[in-house]
Amino acid sequence: MKKQSLAIYKLPIKIHNLSVLHFYFIFLFILGNCILFSQKTMAQVEMNLRLQAGFPLEEFAINNESIAFGIGGTFLVPLAGEGSVVSLGLDAGYMIYGMQSEDYIDNNGFDYTLNTNNNIFESFAMVRFKPRWIDSFIYPYADGLLGGRYIYTRTTEEEDGQDIDSFIEQDGFSFAYGGAAGLLISLSDEIKLDMRAVYTQGGKTKYLTKNSIYPDPLFPDDFIYDIKNTRTDMLSFQVGITFFIY
Repeated sequence: MKKQSLAIYKLPIKIHNLSVLHFYFIFLFILGNCILFSQKTMAQVEMNLRLQAGFPLEEFAINNESIAFGIGGTFLVPLAGEGSVVSLGLDAGYMIYGMQSEDYIDNNGFDYTLNTNNNIFESFAMVRFKPRWIDSFIYPYADGLLGGRYIYTRTTEEEDGQDIDSFIEQDGFSFAYGGAAGLLISLSDEIKLDMRAVYTQGGKTKYLTKNSIYPDPLFPDDFIYDIKNTRTDMLSFQVGITFFIY
């Protein structure tokens, strides 16, 4: 745990973990190449939009009891054109866990509110194996994932119902890898209901959880930060719609 003055510890809203920036550049590079590849092969592209819930596992669960909720999506292109059982693409998701809102009074007697939310942004390069079942309305698949997970805590300071400042308290990045299994259920030739379970092992990183920030009982204007530093393994369940676009 560490103690910081709120006024001193404010940070601008930006991604300031350099390894995250490197990962994002790789992410955008792969995305661009997938789009170019799809245009050259005129293959049937898969695009997915989904809702998801993430459950911390092992060390992550011991230190964080909050379930994460959010949205996500995938972009896939067949490896060898239409009819291929192997597709390559990208997967990205954003989730919030452990939101907190607390009212305080500073040394000058002014009331203010701190609204804190903990966020997870994850993105993966992925490979999908899906059998060609021509006359079926159910299509199982399996995914391999390799990427990273960016966890950060953002606090908004509010006075008289108005936001006056916003800043990142803590952030950290960890590489992650894993697998997924799912089912596509046909709603039409171009639209499928997509149900998916994803298991990922995340590396060690620093993060905050709900109630990890609290005022110092001896110095009301100072706050104590109970920063965790563990692996970030997760199991998530996802439901969405997949579109097949030529």
